[in-house]
Amino acid sequence: MNHDLSALRPIFSAALASDCLDHLGYRNQVLGSSIELLSGEGLMMGYAFPVELEVVSAAPEIPYVGLLAALDAVGKDQVYVTPTQRLGHASLWGELLSTACAFKGVAGALTDGPVRDVNRTRAMGFKVFGVGTSPLDINSRYEVIAHNVPGVIDGVTINPGDLVVADVDGVVIVPVALIPEVVELVKEKDSGESEFRKAVKAGMSPSAAFAKFGVL
Repeated sequence: MNHDLSALRPIFSAALASDCLDHLGYRNQVLGSSIELLSGEGLMMGYAFPVELEVVSAAPEIPYVGLLAALDAVGKDQVYVTPTQRLGHASLWGELLSTACAFKGVAGALTDGPVRDVNRTRAMGFKVFGVGTSPLDINSRYEVIAHNVPGVIDGVTINPGDLVVADVDGVVIVPVALIPEVVELVKEKDSGESEFRKAVKAGMSPSAAFAKFGVL
């Protein structure tokens, strides 16, 4: 069952999600640090909608067929995920894609490759995480051959419906089966951290606050 992400976003962060996954024994759910927030501000949080790419060397007779099908299918509160195995042949995201997705309430876009049209996408405020920029178009370089299928970025498997939690600290993937437990743990840890802050601001020592609230 999907959660009300609008209610959860104010208390979530990549660091909190990572800490809670560590607590559950899932210690390798963070993508590489070269994937950065290239557009937008704050937290990107949504359900993964991964696509599958094929490298091509010539323009198809009809361009963008698979890409357009994926854009038609992605929906509200999802994150459009494009794994590339870091090949970097072309940009996997641009302003027109951002425009189409923002209108539908898509939470953002994530790729391990470059993006383009960054100034226009930033002006929209649409959240995009990627690895650098490039003006090269996807046409004649990649084809989207499937959507809403599992993908892998930096050794982390991303399945449809997994929760993507991303901010300036990095990108965390919460497996769909763990989402309810992680949500409850984040609520508990967020509450404990709030109490820790209040206590140390009131003069309690950090060690005493940690002993009392169990967070750091």
